[in-house]
Amino acid sequence: MAITVGELVGVPSLETRVVAGAAGLDRRISWAHVCELPEPWLWLGDGELLMTTGIGVPADAKSQADYMTQLSAAGVVGIAIGDRMKSPDLQPEMLAAADACGLPLLLTQAEVPFVALARAVANANAREEQARLATTERLYRHMRSLSQVDGTPQLLRDLGTELGATLTLASAGANAGAGLPTGDGGAPTRLPDGAIAVRLPGPQAATLVAVPTPGRMLDIGLVQHAAAVVSAQRSAATAERERARRLGASLLVRLLDGNIDPTVALDELVERRLGGRRLVVVTQVDDESDAVWADLHHRFDDAGVPNALLTRNRLNIALLPDEEDALAMLLDELPPSARVGASAPIDRVVDTRPALLQATWALHQVRDTDRRLGRYSTDRRFSGFLPASLVECEEAARRCLGPLLEYDEAKGSQLVLSLRVFLEENRSWTRAASRLFVHKQTLVYRMDRVEELTGRNLGSTADVAELWMSLQAAIAAGLHEV
Repeated sequence: MAITVGELVGVPSLETRVVAGAAGLDRRISWAHVCELPEPWLWLGDGELLMTTGIGVPADAKSQADYMTQLSAAGVVGIAIGDRMKSPDLQPEMLAAADACGLPLLLTQAEVPFVALARAVANANAREEQARLATTERLYRHMRSLSQVDGTPQLLRDLGTELGATLTLASAGANAGAGLPTGDGGAPTRLPDGAIAVRLPGPQAATLVAVPTPGRMLDIGLVQHAAAVVSAQRSAATAERERARRLGASLLVRLLDGNIDPTVALDELVERRLGGRRLVVVTQVDDESDAVWADLHHRFDDAGVPNALLTRNRLNIALLPDEEDALAMLLDELPPSARVGASAPIDRVVDTRPALLQATWALHQVRDTDRRLGRYSTDRRFSGFLPASLVECEEAARRCLGPLLEYDEAKGSQLVLSLRVFLEENRSWTRAASRLFVHKQTLVYRMDRVEELTGRNLGSTADVAELWMSLQAAIAAGLHEV
């Protein structure tokens, strides 16, 4: 470390003594300069020692006190005045100002050239610089062993040993409450007790906090070098996580489409630690949830929760282990307005597609309620008039709505959607047309086609009830997306 004012005074050959401001003897000197100008604070700054014969020192008491105050404000760590040279008498006010500022006021014997003080500071700094270079080299040597797996905890311990500090990472959410920096990078921040915080950029922004071990003082530059090494490790781990996320999404697509051999699928699921009982979980796509979903794999990976995530057909889909902690974490991460549907637990590859339909149905059941989570296994009480199985739901839906479904598929029309909105709006032509962004007469035409194709009358309570329950069955079976 750089030499302190007290250590400089302690060198016998320099014949320098403390006159005032002893409280600042532990200040470290970055460089020593001679300046005989009347306003040396304009030329000197942080960590520097002023050496003067006294020519620029004012004579009156008030000006001498102001002289010390200005030097302290500029960050000067001490002033060495040549004894019995050209300095006016040092007034008590000047000594008092030095004590008040904790700015060491030194007298150096006239026989000692200022170059001797400067050389002592330079030599100490040279030794410090050599030590800093050696430490910097050791810090960056750790980059050779960076791995794609997240070895950040061990890396923090290793770098902390080099720095003489304890290193921790604070997540972005913890920064504001802990008084840590919250921007995208920038200068390091000094914290109480000598700690230093450095903001780490990236999609998973965090702050590196270095707390010195007792008796050590941290070098802010070395902490920044350590932050660069940690950022490199995090980048490598993030790249691997992104690769794993893409592979997980690809696996989930093949599972849902049935385009994968069950044996191969099970091997991949086991590799992702999803070989046991698992759930398909869905939430509706919206701007608020999407911002969370984009980084959700990082949250799950940090918590050690196996996952495969996918966004498809306006649904965010997750394959998670059948564990309460996994569902609880998902709910905690999503905004309070989000509604979540969960399937019954599955353990067979072929059950993945039906599980998606179950989860979609469970989501539909809680969509307009104050409940955040719907479970297929318990939510069937909401559909007591529907068939018990998804296969039977599809059969029931097609019996009534089959002609509409076929017509929409062949013509690219929206008769099923229009019917659902019309019934949801209690057969209000105005409100339904507004929701569908069509003219009222267009909606009238569509409902005429519905009656014609289904053979039902929208003026009949019995027919309306049948159409409504058939719509619910179609949603449950995945024939109609909400």
